[in-house]
Amino acid sequence: MARRAVGGVEGVGYLDETPYDRDGHGVLWVRQALARGSGRPQFQNVHVLRQRRAVRRMLCQVCGGPWLFVLRDVGRPVEEGERTTAPPVCVPCARVSVRQCPRLREGYAATLVGRPSPWGVAGIVHHPATLEPVGGSLHEVAHEDPAIRWVTAHRLVLELRECAPVDLGHLTT
Repeated sequence: MARRAVGGVEGVGYLDETPYDRDGHGVLWVRQALARGSGRPQFQNVHVLRQRRAVRRMLCQVCGGPWLFVLRDVGRPVEEGERTTAPPVCVPCARVSVRQCPRLREGYAATLVGRPSPWGVAGIVHHPATLEPVGGSLHEVAHEDPAIRWVTAHRLVLELRECAPVDLGHLTT
């Protein structure tokens, strides 16, 4: 990590930064290798580029189909304005996911979302003076927050609007 001036604004950056390292908001993204078709699903480690593409284009994170959100159960339906890093899934892939994903097997909440919108990112926030990571986990930072200049993003964050809870058993494919 290095201190960089991007568009006249100081923030964190890579010494060998390329145009592909930032998104349209100027947010720096963590680098991750591509190896399509190899390996096994790692449910706890969603691939950075796959998550970003699925969220940005509103595609099923498994097959690329249209959207339904299945989130880990927190004891209530998905609420209006709730934020998530979970990409949408289509009905067939949602049914597979709730059977195979260890976190979703413990319980899930499914909702159709009429208006998901980009809110910000989840990533590692770096201290402006030392560039050391602040805290040990990913922090959600809004696109409008000046702290976003000091983030290495790992996930896009969506805000969910027009939420309608659904029962996966009653949905048709």
